Parts: sequence; structure tokens; C-alpha cells
Amino acid sequence: MLRFETPPDKIFMAILEAGILFMIDQIKGINRAKEDPENKLKDLLPSAGKVFGSDPALATLRRMLACHKRPGLYHLNDYHYLLLYDTLQYFCEVHNDMVREARSTFEKRRLSRVGAFHIERIDFDGLVDIYFYDTDFLMEGETLMALGLERRKELGLNDEAFGISQDLAPHPDELKIKVQNNERPVLIIQSRFWGPGSRVYPDLKYNKEADPPY
Repeated sequence: MLRFETPPDKIFMAILEAGILFMIDQIKGINRAKEDPENKLKDLLPSAGKVFGSDPALATLRRMLACHKRPGLYHLNDYHYLLLYDTLQYFCEVHNDMVREARSTFEKRRLSRVGAFHIERIDFDGLVDIYFYDTDFLMEGETLMALGLERRKELGLNDEAFGISQDLAPHPDELKIKVQNNERPVLIIQSRFWGPGSRVYPDLKYNKEADPPY
């Protein structure tokens, strides 16, 4: 399981897996076509495409998918979260557009399926607010450069965020995904963001005050 700010529920786990698989297929399609792959990758990954080539992006997504399915807890850095950010944003946009443009109730239900769930709209901003620690990896290079080293340390900005802001490709060591040995994985059984009548995930109107059972 990949480590996020909030322990994931089964719905987010399904969205995450579907999104990664979808992006893997899209990048494989770009590689097969061999037509302007660099710009096509940036269409898919507008932020991550500045620092990832198609092969490193594909390998990293496959590695994240494998860790997502494993029983341990795996730590991600800003390069990983940047790639996930673009991946989920693209997947949410495509999913939502397809469901919205469905021509029948049957087609809408079919297209809304994500894993075992029928989700009519995935709220990407809601996913980021709940599951991402921050979006420092989206900060502009000039902004981070102007802060200076000491100020960046005071703000807790890590080296990966600075490297991304300068459009620096990740070193292979920065793409390794390490197991979090001092923390156990937690999967939320009863979601606070999805209920029997929910059509949108995360459904913030359904959000229960009580902590859900683990």
C-alpha cells in the first residue's frame, strides 16, 4: 500500500489503481505510435512531463502499482506524488467526461464503474485535499529560488520539490520506493467519504464525524 496523508478507503484504492492502469496504457500507446512522444507525454502529464520521460514515467507507475498491491506500507517522495497528481487529474477528467456524456442510463452506469463502485463524478481537488500531504511539487522555480536555502528548510521544502521546480529529471535513486518499516498500513473499511446514496467521491456531505472502524 502507498502512503498518503489520510489512510485510504476501498474507494480511493480502486480509483488509484484504475488511474495508474489507465495512465500506463496511455503512455504505452504514445511509445507505440512514436509520433511527437515528448509533447504527447506533456499533454498527459503537464507537470510531471517536464521532468519525466516516457520510459521513467512508465517504470515508476508500474513500480507504484506493484507497491499499491503489496501488504506493506511504502513511502513516496515529491517525484512520485507529482506523477500521481497528474495521473489522477487526467483519469478524473476522462472518467467524468465519459459519464457526463453517456447517452443512456445503462451506459452511464457502465461508464461510472471504478472497481466495485459506481462513481458518477470523481472530485480531483477533494482527492488532493484529503490524501496528498501538500503540493509543494507544483511551486514555481523562481519562487523557490528566491526563498533561499535556509528559508526552504524552515518551510520544510525538500530537495525533490526544489529539483522539480528547476525541471531537473529525477536521479534513479530518487525513484526508488522504500518500505515504511516503522508504521503499519491501514485500510479504512467504512469510508467517511462514500455512502449508499453517494454519486461523487469524495462525498463530503456524507463525511461522518465519528472515526471509522479500521
